[in-house]
Amino acid sequence: MSNKSKGSNAERELLKIFMENGFRAARVAGSGVADDSPCDLIAGRRTGKYAIECKTCKSNKRYIDKKQIEEFIVFSEIFGLVPLIAVRFNRQGWLFLNPGELENTGRCLAVSLERALEKGKRFGQVFC
Repeated sequence: MSNKSKGSNAERELLKIFMENGFRAARVAGSGVADDSPCDLIAGRRTGKYAIECKTCKSNKRYIDKKQIEEFIVFSEIFGLVPLIAVRFNRQGWLFLNPGELENTGRCLAVSLERALEKGKRFGQVFC
């Protein structure tokens, strides 16, 4: 299975979780294909509206392009959405972080499993 397929499957999985928990949610067209895609998912209900950038990782650290996250934050602000990074490490489930909690490595941003477990929150802690 290609990385693109794995990412798409992860996005669909997270979309289903949002829908099962009373959210209206949609995958963003072109997500992961075009450089212009602002985020992976948009989800909302009366209590809040969110832009979600999904990342999965087999190793213990995931690197993310700084420009991608900067554009993601701008997009979220323009539309009044709360920006969140959803990260899933193997056998850990989804963890949600604010973009400011990503580690600046100089060249890019990163999130380690350790940091995600320390700073991240589970779905029920953020949305319920």
